[in-house]
Amino acid sequence: MTTMLAVRFHEVGGPEVLRCETMPLPQPGSGEVLVRILAAGVNYADVMRRAGEPYPVPTPLPFRAGSEVAGEVCGCGEGVETSWMGRRVLGADIMGGGYAQYIALPVQNLLPWPEGLSAHEAGTLLIQGTTAAMALLESGEMRAGERVLVLGATGGVGSMMLQLARAHGAAQVIAGIGSSAKTAAALALGAHSAVDYSQAGWAEQVLAATRGHGVDLVLDATCGPLLQQACDALADWGRIVIYGASDPAPAPLDLKRMVARNQRVTGCFLGAYLQRRPQRAAELLADLGERVRRGEVKPAVHAVLPLGQAPRAHELVSSRGVIGKILLDPWMDPTQPEEASCN
Repeated sequence: MTTMLAVRFHEVGGPEVLRCETMPLPQPGSGEVLVRILAAGVNYADVMRRAGEPYPVPTPLPFRAGSEVAGEVCGCGEGVETSWMGRRVLGADIMGGGYAQYIALPVQNLLPWPEGLSAHEAGTLLIQGTTAAMALLESGEMRAGERVLVLGATGGVGSMMLQLARAHGAAQVIAGIGSSAKTAAALALGAHSAVDYSQAGWAEQVLAATRGHGVDLVLDATCGPLLQQACDALADWGRIVIYGASDPAPAPLDLKRMVARNQRVTGCFLGAYLQRRPQRAAELLADLGERVRRGEVKPAVHAVLPLGQAPRAHELVSSRGVIGKILLDPWMDPTQPEEASCN
């Protein structure tokens, strides 16, 4: 085989700019391996880059979409031990290339595929699963007995956070959701209660649910008005973890109030851990994989689509109606139904 299918965009814009094209098979360079992709994760960051929204690194055109894969090593570049051949791995590359049948990745970008998991289960874990664990446990320092508010609770990261917070002994897990129609899904994922933040007064509902105490930890991926409102429900000595910026607003926090109440805010970016603290990322991933095997955490997969339906995948993610994760299967028959739900 000398060619493969891959998804690129030649200009920024709506989902329709994504094209499934035939491209040369990548050749692994020095320190790289060739990975046959079994599942590619679709993340909101992919939507941002396709739309031309600001991103921490450049998005040169034409750009091969996707940054997260689960697959099997099928080739080794110069300087890479042949023992890598046949290994199942999870990999990430912020320079793209994940929406494809094959990708060449540096060895340092790889983490072990947790044993006993299917391709679709493994495909949920690297970016969204490990981000959830990192934000909750590393940046958020969640302790047993605390009260936790997860905004965007039924998305790929949020659905993991709900379950991990329960598994690590949170006394109360409150799901922040954008529609009351998601209440049942949030409760099924482990939330004790849910509040609809599309409605006024939701922060007061959080205070009422915690009997006036407020939550000890807020997990947010918007960095905007929702975060401002969540501060009204944050307890003294409470913490905020920001792990995304899907709806940023200038200076969204009342810092004087936070000082007076001994509150703090911190950021969480998985990419920095993968590059500079990969061992910690590997530890959290291994723990998460073990919890999946034991049934403590159940990856929520909303749909699995073939590569040619990457535009549909982006439409779903942008709709904010997804429960869990969207995956692309590079080897799925394109004549399959539009959405193969795995819920």
